[in-house]
Amino acid sequence: MALRFELRRGIPTGDARALRGPARRTTLLRAAVGLALLAVLAAAFFVSNGADVQAAPLLPSGTTAVVVLDLSASIGNFRRIGETLRRVARSDQDAGLVVFSGGAYEVFPPGSPARELGSLVRFFTPVRGRKDVYPANPWDAAKFRGGTSIASGLEAARYALERDGVRHGSILLISDLDAASDPKGLTDALVALRREGIELRVVPLSPLPDHRAFFERIAGRATLLADSEPDSAVQAPEERRTGGTLPVRFLLTGALLVLLLTANERVLTRLDVRR
Repeated sequence: MALRFELRRGIPTGDARALRGPARRTTLLRAAVGLALLAVLAAAFFVSNGADVQAAPLLPSGTTAVVVLDLSASIGNFRRIGETLRRVARSDQDAGLVVFSGGAYEVFPPGSPARELGSLVRFFTPVRGRKDVYPANPWDAAKFRGGTSIASGLEAARYALERDGVRHGSILLISDLDAASDPKGLTDALVALRREGIELRVVPLSPLPDHRAFFERIAGRATLLADSEPDSAVQAPEERRTGGTLPVRFLLTGALLVLLLTANERVLTRLDVRR
């Protein structure tokens, strides 16, 4: 059977001159919508390639953060430390760093580039071919790793934020939550953070049940970003609530693209006259 093609012709009219204005306006609108569609497609491409839609940031958005890292002798989950530092560094969120054991000191001030944290990941990554062997790090000395004072780490971070005049500060604590040596000091430090509006998030390093329960009672369960199992994933609050974070910018770009396509079909389609 032969295929037949019918050429669509215009409508005969004696008022072509009167239609020149609407025709020109329609042509301009089509060009504008076409350019807008190209722009939105380009934006969708860059958003999808430049954003990590699989993971929300561990550090609260809109804050100046300090990572507070527990390196006392009781710490054994180096893998989770490495993963957390790597994730913060990849998110390109600037952050300071305080390390502590029996005492604390500031390594990087608040607002330091994320790549500075990334430079420490190698110390918490297993030696190739040796699952549980890690490179020596600058804090391996027995003198530094004696005792555990979470309060000293939190206080050092709070002081750094106050010293630098930070108005919206946050702290990401990475610790096994052992508060046995100074429960009152830790309670006072947590109360001070809450009083000053400094948001706290916690990455637990395989804490004992009693230590975890104490911390949840004082700081709140919502502050902890991982379950008690050593191999459980570290998740931002958005991920723990929904099982994943919504790629808001990508969804908005897609919605705008659909809206423009709908407008093009609804307003700028060819006039169809029935015989």
